This record gives sequence, structure tokens and C-alpha cells, in this order.
Amino acid sequence: MSTNGSTADPEGSTRNGRAWKTIVRDVGGLQILIGALMLVPMLVSLLYQEWYSALAFLVGGGITMLAGGAAYRGFADAPEPARHHAMIVAALGWAVTAAFGAIPLVVAAYVTPESVVGSFVPAGASYESSLLHFRDPLHAYFESMSGYTTTGLTMSVHEPSVGHGVLWYRSQMQWIGGAGMIVLSLAILRQPHGTAGMSLYQSEGRSEKLRPSIAGTARAIWKLYVGITALLAVYLAVATLLVSPGYGVENTIFDAVNHAMTGQSTGGFSTLDNSIAGYDSYAMEVVHLPAMITGAIAIPVYYAAVSDRSVRPILRDPQVRLLGGLFLVGVTGLTAFLTRFADVTYDGEPLAYVGRVLESDAFRDGLFQFVSAATTTGWQTSAIGDWNPGSVLFIVLGAMLLGGSAGATVGGIKLLRGYVLARGIGWEVSRTFLPRHAIEDLRIGQRTFTAEEANDEIRAAATIAFAYLLLLGVSLFVLLAVLPGKFTLADAIFEVATAQGTVGLSSGITGPGMPVVAEVLFILQMWMGRLEIIPVLVLLNSLLRW
Repeated sequence: MSTNGSTADPEGSTRNGRAWKTIVRDVGGLQILIGALMLVPMLVSLLYQEWYSALAFLVGGGITMLAGGAAYRGFADAPEPARHHAMIVAALGWAVTAAFGAIPLVVAAYVTPESVVGSFVPAGASYESSLLHFRDPLHAYFESMSGYTTTGLTMSVHEPSVGHGVLWYRSQMQWIGGAGMIVLSLAILRQPHGTAGMSLYQSEGRSEKLRPSIAGTARAIWKLYVGITALLAVYLAVATLLVSPGYGVENTIFDAVNHAMTGQSTGGFSTLDNSIAGYDSYAMEVVHLPAMITGAIAIPVYYAAVSDRSVRPILRDPQVRLLGGLFLVGVTGLTAFLTRFADVTYDGEPLAYVGRVLESDAFRDGLFQFVSAATTTGWQTSAIGDWNPGSVLFIVLGAMLLGGSAGATVGGIKLLRGYVLARGIGWEVSRTFLPRHAIEDLRIGQRTFTAEEANDEIRAAATIAFAYLLLLGVSLFVLLAVLPGKFTLADAIFEVATAQGTVGLSSGITGPGMPVVAEVLFILQMWMGRLEIIPVLVLLNSLLRW
């Protein structure tokens, strides 16, 4: 008996011990895959004769696989995870993966000689290589977290100056994170059955099964994901050769493959300085629009289209229709805000005025940046920090908060939840006009819900939305406490929204010189935003109960 009158609980301690063995095993399994995949950028580095970068990926991959293998084999007999264990695996797995993912960046920054680092800087450029920023482990962890969460905020201020191997690695992190690391492990490494497999599958924010088994569903997701990415790479390569034939075949292929990975994952890392603006071509901006939109469509919708051999499932999907309507209204609204501060004057001729608007930078920026924000891709072609506050807040409220389709690679609250909440409000209003004992079902998309089911759906959507907005508000106050005075409130709102929504656009706050508190804040936001908050709260709750 303890001094406070309570008794020890050996059974509870045993259960907790078994649970953490399960968690360590499954997180270790993720690291085996992540470490093995580091060999791909090692090969890319060897191809471009970047020997020190290749060594960094070999070291990073070896450390990651050894640590993961030790954890996986050491607790191989641990029981299958329950639902809350699966959420802890997701939360802890992504945080640990980002930590191991930072190792090659730190190693490359230290082992690469100054003369070699300088050779990465393009001829004629006067800046130093951004690879040196990764000598700060926090910067490397930020880059890794931004990569795996498909955010796109970066410490690589000048991307071409880090070398081809690191550029590929950044793109690969986003591509893996887009479909989900746990989904990848279910497809390749472990194949738990029953509720354990479903719990792990759902822990990354997915719910719809494509095949009878979870392992089959995971494989189907990755087959579709690889196929769409490959088609995008071919499309971008061919389009670039047609639009910019002088860009060079080697550069075209490298950019096309990297941008296919970061576009389909809606991650937004780029091989170019200043993102897609580095092409300095309106036509190239238009070429990259489809690469963002494909990633914002739910994987199950693609599966239905492939199964039916028809585009009808895509055209009939309510989230796709909502996304199309959002693009139409949002691009028009953002262009209107930007036009007010552009040199486009109205002379009394409506058609001529519309023509001038469509030819202006206001429409060019409004089109690309709204699609980039709504799909949470984050490719950038405009200095958003120079925009007027109305334009900045419009893109936050009109695009970044909601994001794209649930079941896709996007961040944000998700279109489906916004649609459910809107339909729920209308449903509640309509019920007030019915007799007291009348029962009205709620139709959402192709499904009809009973009153009880509808309440459950609305409550779940409202819970996530409330938690999302609460975290956003708290993050804003923390950022304002440390933000330099040259930035405005609109800049701060934009930056916390882009980090938490895993968008990746920036108003200029993010960079190697940002306050440490802000950098840590954005890391937490990216982590929690990608996992839709709940798994992280379950992890914190479990640690407090330990």
C-alpha cells in the first residue's frame, strides 16, 4: 500500500508495457522503409557525381534502417495495436520519421567541402549554398517535417544550390508523405488483420476501403498513386519540351519527375529558385495547374474511375464539383482584390475592361495562387508578402482553411467536412418547419443518413473543424508574440494558416532567420495539421497517463 492510500496496478503496468512495445515495433517498421528509400537519392547523387551527398544518404539510410530494424525485431512478438495505439503510432511515427529524415541533410551540410558546396550555386549567382543552413539540426528537422507532411515551407532559400541529390530527396519525402507512410508500410511490410489493420489505416485520416482487405486497399492506393505520378511526369516533360524547348532535355526530365512527385502529393517543393516563378513563363504556370488539381481529388474517386473505365465517377463526385465551383468563385474573387491595386483602370467599356483584367498580372497571380492554395500544393509565383491585406485574407479564408478533397493528399479542414457542416446547418433549419415527431433523413452526396447517423456525421465534422480553428487561433497569438515588427497581422494569419493547412505558400516569414519559437511552432502545426490533430492529442493524453 502506498502512502496516499492507493494500491499499485501491476496489470495496468503490464498492459502499458505491452502497448508501448507495439508502438515501438510499428514505428520501427516505418523507419526500415524510410531508411531503405534513402538509397534512391543516394543513387541520384551518384548519377550526378555528388559523392558527399551520396555518402550522407548512405549514412542516414544506414542509421535509420539499423534503428528501425532493432525496434522492429526486438518487439516482433508485441500484440496488434488497438485503435488508440494506432493513433499513437501515427503521431509518433511521423515525428520520429522527420527526425531520422533530417540526418542526411545534417550530414551532407557538414561533410561536403566548402569548394564542393560552392559548386552547387548556379553560375553568376552571388548567394551562398542553402545546404549550409542544414548545419543547424532544427532547420534540417523543419525541412524534413515540411517534406513528409507535404507542406512545402522551406529552409532552402535558393533550391538549386543544394545539389540534385538533395533536391530529389526533398521531392521524395513529399511524395511518400502524400500517400501516407503507414499506408506504405501496410502495403509492403506488415499486414495485420481485422480491427488492427483498419485502425492503422484510419490513423492517417483515411476511412474508405478500396479492397476487402486493408493490405489490398493499401496496395491499390499506391498503385494508383504511382500511376498518376508517372502520367504527370510524362505530361510535364512533354509540355515543357513544347513550351520551353530551349530549357534542355536533362533539366526538363529532372524537373518533370520532381514536380510530378511534389504536385501529386500537393507538397509544393520545387527544383527552381522562386518555385514555379523560376520559369519566368506564364505558359509554364498554366502547364503546372493540372499537376496541382490531380492531387486534390480523392484517391477512391480515381479508383472508381479506373474500375468503371469512365470519367463519370470523377465528374459526379460532390467534392470534385465543389472544388470546381471553389476555383471559379475564388479565382474571380482574388483577381478582383488584386485588380484594385493593379494598374487596370475601368474606362466605361465592360468587355474591354474584362479583357485587360484577363491579360493582367492580377489574373495571372489570382489564377495560379488560388489553385495552389485551394489544393494546398504551395507552388508560388507571386510575392504574397507584397499583397494588400484583403487579398491575403481572401486566400486564407477562401482556400487554405478548407483545402481539397477528403481522401486526397491535401491539408486543411477538407471540402467534405465543410460540405457536411453546410448541409447540416440547412438540415437543422428545415427541421424547425416540420411537425415535432416527423423524421427527416439527410442526403449528402450519394448517401442518405438517418437523423441519428446525420448527427454523428455533423458532430464528427464539427469536432475536427473546431479543434482545427482553436489550434490556429492559439498558434496565431504565439507567432504574434515573437514576430518582428516589419510583418503585419495579415502576414501572421497567412503564415500560421499555411503551416497548419500544409499549404507551403509564404508571406515571407518562414526562413533560416525566423525566430526559433516561430520555427518550432510551425513544426508542431505541420505535424498536427497533417494528422488532423486528434492522433497528436491521443499521444499527449497517453503520455500524461503514463
